[in-house]
Amino acid sequence: MRDETAIRERIAELEAEYDSHDPPSSAMEDEAEVAILRAIEELEWVLEEHDGTGGFTT
Repeated sequence: MRDETAIRERIAELEAEYDSHDPPSSAMEDEAEVAILRAIEELEWVLEEHDGTGGFTT
């Protein structure tokens, strides 16, 4: 189980990883950037959808 704090920490980690590859210098970094942005969006969506509704499961 992950609580909101853990998810927000993960978002911060992903954003830091994204920033470290900006701008991407290779096709692999470009693909990684897209994956990181998608993960950030998904985590933010989860937080919005479950805001105040209880716990999270992983």
